[in-house]
This record gives sequence, structure tokens and C-alpha cells, in this order.
Amino acid sequence: MAKSSRASSRKANNQRLKAKVFSPVEEARAERLSAKLLELAAQPRPPAPESSEMKVADNEGENARGEEAKMEEDTTAPVDATVNAMDVDTAKPAASRRADKKRIEKRRKTKSKIVFPRYGDRKRTKR
Repeated sequence: MAKSSRASSRKANNQRLKAKVFSPVEEARAERLSAKLLELAAQPRPPAPESSEMKVADNEGENARGEEAKMEEDTTAPVDATVNAMDVDTAKPAASRRADKKRIEKRRKTKSKIVFPRYGDRKRTKR
């Protein structure tokens, strides 16, 4: 017969394995990790980044402001309305995503044709 995991001999063998095979491996791993952590702790800290935002050079910012001012001047000048007219799509917007997706219809469970009387009804009829 096979021995279960609750058998005393199986338990004793597992405890022996843990003590002789696995514990030295775990201890060696723990020593390697602690040595690595001590080495990292001894090193000087790297400089922290100034900020996560991008900085724009001052010259580029002035150029951008100058371009915006020119655009404003251009828009204030009288221009023919037909030139600036926007093309508007006359098509209807797409329906919701659910309507676009064709879902697979699941089978509906049919109700059982056999109907059993409720417990309370059965109890009343016996009296």
C-alpha cells in the first residue's frame, strides 16, 4: 500500500530533507542577498532628476509666442466667408459600439413543463 503524506515515516523524511538539503541552499541565498544589499547601501546615491516635466528653452518659447501673434493678426483681417467655411459631414454619427458588434445570442433555458407543488401546498392537502 502507498503511504499517505500524513504517515510518520514520510514526515520524518521530509524534515530530514529540509534540514540537510534545502536549509543550506536557503541560507546561501540569504547571504548572497544580504551582501548585495550591503554593497548597494554602501554606494553613494545617484542624483535625483530635477523634475519629470520637460523644460522648453527660452528662445523656442519666444518664437512660439511670435507665431501666435502673427496668426492672430491674420485672423483679424477681413477675409471672404466662403474661404473659411468649414466642410461639415452630413452623415449621421456612428451608432454606439454595442450596435456595431454583433453579439452571439445565448441559448435561453426553457422552463420545465413539470411543475411540482410547493411544500406548503402539499402540507395543506394532507390534513
